[in-house]
Amino acid sequence: MKKVHVMKNGASLASNSFDNPLHLALGDSAAGCVRAALAISPGISQSAMNIPDDLSHGPLDDGVARAEYLRAIYREFDDRWDYEQTDAFAPWLELIKRLDRDRHDAVVIWTGENVSEATFLAMACDRLAERSEQIVQITVPGNHGRNYVAVHAPEELRSFFASWRSLSDKERAGLAQDFTRIREETGLLRRWQHGQLIGIAVDHYDGLLLKACGARWSLAARVIGTAMGHCDPANSLSDLFFSTRLQALIAAGEIQADGPQSSIRDYAIKRNPSLSARSATFM
Repeated sequence: MKKVHVMKNGASLASNSFDNPLHLALGDSAAGCVRAALAISPGISQSAMNIPDDLSHGPLDDGVARAEYLRAIYREFDDRWDYEQTDAFAPWLELIKRLDRDRHDAVVIWTGENVSEATFLAMACDRLAERSEQIVQITVPGNHGRNYVAVHAPEELRSFFASWRSLSDKERAGLAQDFTRIREETGLLRRWQHGQLIGIAVDHYDGLLLKACGARWSLAARVIGTAMGHCDPANSLSDLFFSTRLQALIAAGEIQADGPQSSIRDYAIKRNPSLSARSATFM
């Protein structure tokens, strides 16, 4: 029998044809918010799991290669940091083990309209292609210009339970094919544009850093924060990514640095006055 739970706001939450779903979110913040939403939702499965990653950039064809890439950008961000995983895809293997161990009959994937979580959904469909569990999608709306799961309070996420829907076999196959396509692309950066994932050049957003970097010395962290603030809502990028691009611009001589580059909080930067900086591209 289909279970129906009634929320305080009057919305009904139907569990469709599954009884023991596992909720899956991308990143610590999103997973924490989902767990908090489940904790205040009596009668809903409390099982949730985190895939700790940011899939907007970096290689997707090999977990060891991805771990090496992430380790390098962690150290460029702050040489006191380290990425401890030897295989960035280890959490996906743990997901399969957990599905087998706990006999979940559905995986509820939480996503927003953004590049990282869109890649997450496509990757999940690829990783679960041979599995019999239903794949259920909950897509959250934007919140103050941010299209991410983690920007919603638990009470808000709780209200989205009623919007979940099972993906058809055709939808699952199409999303898995999307992941295969972007995985095989040689570029390290992706965009979510008009409902599609596309690969772009890794220097696509360098103009944001160059525009934020003036002729006077400014703390690197401040310049990176300004560049982050000018990303569009569907394609926000982290300080980790911009830190590694800043290092590339310094190496190319387009930006000058002063002080030890052990952390973005420890050194100042300015544009090289002898070079004409590229202009930012807002897309």
